[in-house]
Amino acid sequence: MAATRVDQAPTVDGDLSDRAWQESEVGTDFMQHEPLDGVPATEQTELRVVFTDSTIYFGITALDANPDAIIAKEMERDSRIFQDDSIILLLDTFHDRRNAYAFETNLNGARTDTLVTDEGRDLNLEWDGIWSVASRRTAFGWVAEIAIPISTLRFDPAAPAWGFNVQRYIAHKREMTHWSGLPREVSVLGQVGSQIQPVHRISMAGELTGLTGLAQSAQLQIKPFAIGDVSEDPRLEADPITDGDGGLDLKWGVTRSLALDLTYNTDFAEVEVDEQQTNLTRFSLYFPEKRDFFLENAGIFDFGPPHREFFRPPVLKAFFSRRVGLDDGQQVPIDWGARLTGRLGGWNIGVLRVATAGIDRDDGNLPANAFTVARLKRNLGRRSTIGAIVTEAAPDNEDANRVVGLDFNYKPTTKFGVGGFWTGSGLSEDPKSTGTGTSADTGEAAYGVNVDYQGRALTMSMDAEEIEENYQPAAGFLLRKNVRHLNPRFQWLPRIERGLVRSWFTEVRYDYYETLDEGELESGRFEISPLGMRMTTEDRWRLAYVGEEENLVEPFEIASGIVIPAGRYEFDGLELAMFSNQSRLLGVRGLFGWGDFYDGTRTSVRLTFGVRASKHVQTESLWVYNDVELPQGAFDIGLFSQRVDFTFTPNLRLNTIVQYNDDTEDLGLNVRLHWIYKPGSDLFVVYNENWMEGDLRQRLSTHRQIAVKFTYLIQP
Repeated sequence: MAATRVDQAPTVDGDLSDRAWQESEVGTDFMQHEPLDGVPATEQTELRVVFTDSTIYFGITALDANPDAIIAKEMERDSRIFQDDSIILLLDTFHDRRNAYAFETNLNGARTDTLVTDEGRDLNLEWDGIWSVASRRTAFGWVAEIAIPISTLRFDPAAPAWGFNVQRYIAHKREMTHWSGLPREVSVLGQVGSQIQPVHRISMAGELTGLTGLAQSAQLQIKPFAIGDVSEDPRLEADPITDGDGGLDLKWGVTRSLALDLTYNTDFAEVEVDEQQTNLTRFSLYFPEKRDFFLENAGIFDFGPPHREFFRPPVLKAFFSRRVGLDDGQQVPIDWGARLTGRLGGWNIGVLRVATAGIDRDDGNLPANAFTVARLKRNLGRRSTIGAIVTEAAPDNEDANRVVGLDFNYKPTTKFGVGGFWTGSGLSEDPKSTGTGTSADTGEAAYGVNVDYQGRALTMSMDAEEIEENYQPAAGFLLRKNVRHLNPRFQWLPRIERGLVRSWFTEVRYDYYETLDEGELESGRFEISPLGMRMTTEDRWRLAYVGEEENLVEPFEIASGIVIPAGRYEFDGLELAMFSNQSRLLGVRGLFGWGDFYDGTRTSVRLTFGVRASKHVQTESLWVYNDVELPQGAFDIGLFSQRVDFTFTPNLRLNTIVQYNDDTEDLGLNVRLHWIYKPGSDLFVVYNENWMEGDLRQRLSTHRQIAVKFTYLIQP
């Protein structure tokens, strides 16, 4: 369809009676994706697009025979709006059929925006663009009016069209429809809880034409900030410590498709605390990035094997931004940073340079460091790419760690794809260096291939990697080294449509690691789920048998004072997973496990209760519990967190989270007020307090802090 240029912009108020909308083309004929694909939607949707020199406007009329049944519980920015009756706009502004912006809203005018990379391989959910929306209920359904400033988007002015699609979810009927119809095989039914949506299949989007003569401004955004905080340790007889500072963030559109971001004296006091995790393995935990500076176009820097399961750590990332400005959870001051990202012709470009200051720690000084990343990726054909990456971590007075890598993705069809990567690491000052940045010693590389097939009912994938013993990406994330990893996976989801059962769910997968030097088993996990169902109510469950193997080459202290001897262990268990329809007042997610554990037993529970009381108040309770009995001793570990979110308007919210970990005996409280007082400008008030169990009995905290951060966006 064509967008229509108008002289007078419509008023964004949820009313499409403005003259501008009467002049526009109307897109209709939405097609079902669920429950039946390839047939017309039971409730039609009308789509209009108009634009001026500065802004693109979208008018969506969502017809509904039963307007009173519309579900609209989300109003908070960046919430899971897709659980409500909702609309998602997809804009492929470079028409490369790989990458896009996604803008999501509902009847409450809530906003969620996402940067989609490689058709959903990477979703940047934390990116926040500047845009506005107004929605209203009508006698015939609901209407949403969306305004996206052209300055929010990077685009190719030479592109004859933009990739474009719209996804509508009718929650009360559990019906999903698209303006450019999508077959069922692009669904992601196996990714329970994932925020990947069918509309993210960018290569199958339609086209939006008529966006000619767009001229961006100088694309300069200056955002100074001021911050002040007061902190104290009530156990000490000392006055509270008061501190204040300021800094600057700057964004400059070098071209219409390349953006330069600069930051000085960066502070992330407003970032929400990490969710606590329990760990009964020998390997690292993984925490996602939440800091704004590292989020925009973050997918450009993605390099490594596919991250298949969002709730488990990836095997390898050549660049992991949490290595910058954080050390073992402690914030490290960032003196300055620069990032150039975007697209130029058929190239995706990313260059990052960040300098951090040194800090004093209990175990010694952490030196100042300089991190550099350069990423280049070339589009080939409709879906394929080749690329390269270089990273460097250069601590003061220490050898710099450098990593180089090459990768490719070949996708001849929408169903089949093959990918691969190679990466090597080394020290720049190593006397054995070849001069290329990679040591002459063997064992300093990682490489792998992956194969994917996604059909209508059958999905298969196979990942294979080898990570040599001395490979070390200092600016990246590495789960294990000196290993060969195989991860075949098979999913079969045939449609049943009998009674309450919509589809069957069967899955088989094997996660296998062996040592690279001797080929001995390190660990293996075989999982088969012969019995699983997706119901017509959108409730899902599965029952799985899990067989695990662990080969401990040295004793493993799994808990304080409890050491599992070296040896080879095999143990079996059962897992029951359940995921209720999250559109309801009460949503439940649970994972229950029973069975052997090394030479003992383990019972595990991960249970989440969410209450969507209204668009203003929502809560979520999480309980994680492990009860382990071993010949060496018994222990249990529990983790509890309680969230309470108050959303007063789409631009004003108060988030509270309380977390208790009985392993570390740590109780933490984080309260975060966020007011977007004008687009792009924010006021944050953050309160943190922590208690240890011994002090908690005396109602005495170990740390207390309140911080206020004020940002102001200037657009010359």
